[in-house]
Amino acid sequence: MLRRGISDDTVGDGRARPERDLRSRPFPAVAGGTPRARRDALLAIRAWAEQEAENTVDWYLRDRRRKRQGSRFIRGLTILLAIAGTAVPLAGSLQGGPPQALGYVLLALAAGCKGFDHFFGLSAAWMRDMAAAQALRTKLSEFRLAWSREELRDGSAEGITPEQLEQRMDLIGALVAAVHREVEGETAHWLTEFAASEQQLRAQTTAPGPAPGPPAGA
Repeated sequence: MLRRGISDDTVGDGRARPERDLRSRPFPAVAGGTPRARRDALLAIRAWAEQEAENTVDWYLRDRRRKRQGSRFIRGLTILLAIAGTAVPLAGSLQGGPPQALGYVLLALAAGCKGFDHFFGLSAAWMRDMAAAQALRTKLSEFRLAWSREELRDGSAEGITPEQLEQRMDLIGALVAAVHREVEGETAHWLTEFAASEQQLRAQTTAPGPAPGPPAGA
């Protein structure tokens, strides 16, 4: 399981470095002594919140790509092993020989691949990543539309009133909270699914106890 957070590290050419983890970016330093300074601080906080959301979307899309590739590979391998496991004994029967044990081995490997995908949740995980990215994109678009509506209605390039500042901070807070809820919800879903798979695997691999003997004196 990858850690949740966001990072703004860059590579040598200035591009953002793809992170394996989600790590929070540093919060901007703000100061507001005048209306103009408060507006500049507000814009810095808005840029921080938007970048948090965009980086989270990018992380989910990268994670989805990796898991989708792994899921397709496992599923393709499962199909090939199942076909080979069926064809090998059939070919042996057509040639007049006994069914070959290799076919059963291949079928067992196919079942193992399917169990691997189910236990680690590759197929389900990349679809959850896509759903999370789409939900965050929607929240980000809603935030930008709401911000633009406020700006067109009463925004000013020279400064901002306390009432306008409070309205826009509420918009920023709603966006940040939506990002955190999405990440926490997806993480909780993953943990629940992993725990269920682990419990199922433990139940399937537990050796059955010895059969009870005859009653005493029988």
